[in-house]
Amino acid sequence: MLCRLVLRVTRTLTLLFTAPMLSACTKLTESTPVLNRYGAVNITAKPTSITRATANATVIFFQSYSASVPNSATQQSDQCTFATVDTTTTVTQGVKKAGDAVALTIGATSLSLPYDLLLFRYANPTTAPITYASGDLVQVVVAGATDVFPASNISVRLAEPMIPGAIALPASGLPLSVTWNAGSDTTSAVILSLRYANPSTSAYGNEQIFCALRDDGKYDIPASALTAFLASPNNRRSLQLTRWRTNQLLIDAHTLLHIATSVDSTVVFP
Repeated sequence: MLCRLVLRVTRTLTLLFTAPMLSACTKLTESTPVLNRYGAVNITAKPTSITRATANATVIFFQSYSASVPNSATQQSDQCTFATVDTTTTVTQGVKKAGDAVALTIGATSLSLPYDLLLFRYANPTTAPITYASGDLVQVVVAGATDVFPASNISVRLAEPMIPGAIALPASGLPLSVTWNAGSDTTSAVILSLRYANPSTSAYGNEQIFCALRDDGKYDIPASALTAFLASPNNRRSLQLTRWRTNQLLIDAHTLLHIATSVDSTVVFP
């Protein structure tokens, strides 16, 4: 059963500043008034075929007493809630500079991410996205800077393109079955966002069923949760599936380097 709890949900796989359970997840020392150092690598992609995708990468560095660190490998159950849709456009922005550039290697391709003096981050030009294939690893090398962030490197297998199965609107009283090509290992997880207008007169899909799922290839949204979705005009319904995978490196008691890779697929309702 879904919880009828109206939340404002924004989806991001980079480090956030909000979770109180960080020390249990990352082993960073937070019981003393010492700022922790964080490096966050975020690679977001769109599929171009069943085996290839194009991505953009951002890298930021900052300090904080605590931050939430997402871990895709800990998604051991399926969890859903109702939530409002946040249409705010956000821009990833850092604080610290840890070298003149960050090096990225994907397969046989290497590139250098320059430092953006306006957004305090490293990123590839959005006009030159990065292409990768299923199974490719990305390795990130941080040059580092004294008293900011140490020289370090981290790698992860890039999130493989998701291939949603055929989808049909269910009859009243039946669940909505969502399928996709399951992940090849237990390190990836899935985010599902089913959006619709509630009330049906809303000008856009303002509400969603938001789920954090295991990457096992199937989830049935219960019929009891679909009343508002089925009442929504079809042109205000949408379904987005996101596969994501993370890795992290604890460099010392106060320094963490984290990487998240994700790929989105959108389902069109008939």
